[in-house]
Amino acid sequence: MKVLIVDDSKAIRNYISECVSALGHQPYYAENGIEAVEFIKSNNVDLIMMDVEMPDMDGLEATKEIRKLLKDNWVPIVIITSKIDDNTYTEGILVGADAYVLKPIKPLNLQLQIMAMQRIYDTREKLKLTQQQLLEANEKLLKISMIDELTGLANRRSFNQYLEKQFGLAKRDKNPLSVIICDIDFFKIYNDSYGHVQGDDCLRSIAEKIGGVPARPTDMVCRYGGEEFTLILPNTNLQGGLFIAEKTRQAVLSANILHKDSSIATQVTLSLGLATYTGQFKTREDITKAADTALYCAKEKGRNRVEVAS
Repeated sequence: MKVLIVDDSKAIRNYISECVSALGHQPYYAENGIEAVEFIKSNNVDLIMMDVEMPDMDGLEATKEIRKLLKDNWVPIVIITSKIDDNTYTEGILVGADAYVLKPIKPLNLQLQIMAMQRIYDTREKLKLTQQQLLEANEKLLKISMIDELTGLANRRSFNQYLEKQFGLAKRDKNPLSVIICDIDFFKIYNDSYGHVQGDDCLRSIAEKIGGVPARPTDMVCRYGGEEFTLILPNTNLQGGLFIAEKTRQAVLSANILHKDSSIATQVTLSLGLATYTGQFKTREDITKAADTALYCAKEKGRNRVEVAS
């Protein structure tokens, strides 16, 4: 433990320091309450041994100030005093002290008190470790909940949350926002022909191709569900959205995934619908619906193409 020894007597500081060091702890020093408070402002300690009678600021006042500084970060404070009256004891406990050591100090009593305070230290360290592990576990669970397990892309929940955020920013800053919804053509037939295992391989390959198209860190590619994928392109106008959509379609073609039962090509193809916000949509659901309508239009017009929402 890091132990702060607060006493205006150098001899007593050295005496306590020997007891602290003998137990394997690291001593630090302050000559009065003011120095102790200043030390706590910029240093972390695990135990404070505080004399009561000191010039400028006594130990009880220093304890009170330290508790204000540390707030919920509870560090044990042991009061060292020659007074054994009830008032001193009561006041010390009320301002935040945890235990007392009487002067003249007996080494065994002091070391036993330090050992008792170490139990609090050990409990705090275990609690901090548990809290850290819990935070890491929660972060991992949150990440898992936002990622599609099969493809590694963001999932529909991520899509909804990110689109909500970007749509709000686009409205506020009066910037364009493009959303693309893609669908693998005749994927049900592909699954029936090649089996679900190969169907999953196909989805992973398509996800990798689509995920490699956007270049900006603000762009997001998601697996929307089944064989549908989405792209959210902040601050992207219609021309930029068309460029990315066509690039996405070509990227899937370049994968050259055989689809012998497709009625429009010998390989897997993609149909895409694009909607660009320029102030006309009221909600994120409106822009999603517009992109989905454009996707339906692309399928109606023969698939393997990009259509833009009117």
